Amino acid sequence: MLFSSGIPTRIWVPVLIALLFGVVVTTLLLHDEILPVDYGPPPNTETGPKPNINRVPVRDTDLKQWGFSPPRVSCTGPRGLDLGPEDNDDNVRENTIDIPYPRPFVGSHETLGLSQTWMTAADRYGPYGWGEDEPTYRREKVAWNTTNWSKLQNQCLERNARRFKDPTPIRPLDRRFRKRKPGEEIPDLVAEPQDPRYVPRTAVVFRAFEGYNYTTEDLINLRATTAETALRFGGEYTVFIMVDVKDKRRAIFASEENYRRAVQDLVPPEFQDMAVLFDETVLQSWYPGIQTHITTYQVMQPLQLFGHFYPEFDHYWQLEVDLRFTGHAGRYLSSMSDFARRQPRKQSMERSTWFYMQDAHGSYSDLTASINATLDGGGGIGWNMQIDDFEPIGPRPPVEDPQDDPFSWGVGEEADFIAVGPCAHVQYMVDWAWRNWYQGLKAGTNTPRWMCQPAMGRASKTLLRAAHHGQSVQGLAVHSEATLSSFALWHGLKLVAPPHPLYQDPQYPLDRMNELYNGPGSVEAHTKSGMVGMAHGQAIYKITPWAYITTAASFWYTSQFPDKIYDAWLSRGSHGKSEGKGTNTTADLPYVLWRDSADGDGGEGAVYAPNMMLHPVKTNHNLVDLPAGPGPLFWVAIAGGACVGLAELVVVALWWRKKRKGVIQYVSLRRYDED
Repeated sequence: MLFSSGIPTRIWVPVLIALLFGVVVTTLLLHDEILPVDYGPPPNTETGPKPNINRVPVRDTDLKQWGFSPPRVSCTGPRGLDLGPEDNDDNVRENTIDIPYPRPFVGSHETLGLSQTWMTAADRYGPYGWGEDEPTYRREKVAWNTTNWSKLQNQCLERNARRFKDPTPIRPLDRRFRKRKPGEEIPDLVAEPQDPRYVPRTAVVFRAFEGYNYTTEDLINLRATTAETALRFGGEYTVFIMVDVKDKRRAIFASEENYRRAVQDLVPPEFQDMAVLFDETVLQSWYPGIQTHITTYQVMQPLQLFGHFYPEFDHYWQLEVDLRFTGHAGRYLSSMSDFARRQPRKQSMERSTWFYMQDAHGSYSDLTASINATLDGGGGIGWNMQIDDFEPIGPRPPVEDPQDDPFSWGVGEEADFIAVGPCAHVQYMVDWAWRNWYQGLKAGTNTPRWMCQPAMGRASKTLLRAAHHGQSVQGLAVHSEATLSSFALWHGLKLVAPPHPLYQDPQYPLDRMNELYNGPGSVEAHTKSGMVGMAHGQAIYKITPWAYITTAASFWYTSQFPDKIYDAWLSRGSHGKSEGKGTNTTADLPYVLWRDSADGDGGEGAVYAPNMMLHPVKTNHNLVDLPAGPGPLFWVAIAGGACVGLAELVVVALWWRKKRKGVIQYVSLRRYDED
């Protein structure tokens, strides 16, 4: 079409050349050379001796025991079988394999206390219905549509009621969320300390929305997480699904019947009794001074209300439905909270900004010591901090001079906020779209704010009360990813970002990744004004040019790598398409997975996954198509480079034409009157 459109050759040829020039030059400027590295993938054992696959006994020893309370009483799963040390159809089956464990480029299993186990999809999800239509399924089948996970949780909680201060059970279709009454006062803000005589209770809140398509995989994931937290830990966790009702015409707060009908329409039968519904009208009634209540800007507002209306809990995990655990979900979350509990308050914010890389930093204690050296023993950002907008409710430091604290303040204390990703100082972020978005802060953008992506994590009752009070009474707001982390630091509450394992694909040299994520030089050299002791890598503080790297991790909100891992692990095609046995060959497997030798029937052997947390997994009909390799911002830069190249070419062309033909005179096209 271009060649037959009548456009002169002298125009379209330079245009095509300029576009090609812009693409090539911009690619060279933005792309580092991709250098895959051998960083711990399972070895190819097809030509060597077959490694031993050893079953791991079902364990109780790695579940935290609370010495000050009655012992945990075991509970039963959906088949009525005991979820204790027994090896039965309600328990997951883990393995160890005599091969090197894949080494994450960020985080550490050892540091977090995570088991280095391997699981097939059948091992991991078999108790919850995975593969039950296959002739090889050997577990007792369950009528899932008549299973009531709320009832199972309540039975477990009742068995362990003596361990908790407030063992309030789930009340099916309990409309605790309500609109704020006219003139209703918000109580003065006070800290909500946990009673040390009782085991803390934790709500696990999965966020969903109207229109979400629950596939079999989603149901299995919800079953697994509920069984492995609420049931396996003796009622210490209670799982809910919090649903954003988009259609205001449902009027869910107008009547019990409207609410019940919405639950039946929007939530699968087995989870309906543990559903909590909300809509934008209830958010508007409680936070009228906040300009917007949409998820993009205020994803924490529903959780704040959950903490307000469900005060029987001490802590609240907010998780997204596209989060997956390839190992035991309860032990993973427990490892995160155990690590956070062991951390001191001193310099905790600084430590939480680092992408901890074991081979670059040594042990986590080594990283702590290096940060301390940079700060000269100071307390860091979270020590005795205060902003202009309110008095903090957190505890005051035990000593005036932080150098007198030997990293003991806060050790053994539950964290008020557990972030699932490292945090960043908003004021120094160059191209984060919402770095200047705020409401009500007296110092405006000069108010220190911190962002921890993605918007998941665990918040204490005190922290949710503080954010709820700040938004409903004072109209203070920052963006979703900055809400809980900022309120935690403003109020002097404990914040920790545990270094859970992350993998990268493609793999880049570790020293280059350390520089991009954490910044150049040694830890002790991080003395940038306002960010002393903090990581400040360009990939975090100048996002756009490095998006093609950050979007390639096993846990990053825009990454496709989790999908690749999950699809290959489940032995199916991309995006959840079933393409038959043996679709994924050993050569196609992501390096973190390991395939056993052929099964003897001419097919491929079982695929094993290490213990990790994946996000996002979009391998269902709720797909969000994400770009492979460089992200969309990269291609915007490509287009910009092409325009620059085109402009340069036009200037050159005009110069060449002027040189050949002399100065070109242009006169206005008007008719002169003749005399």
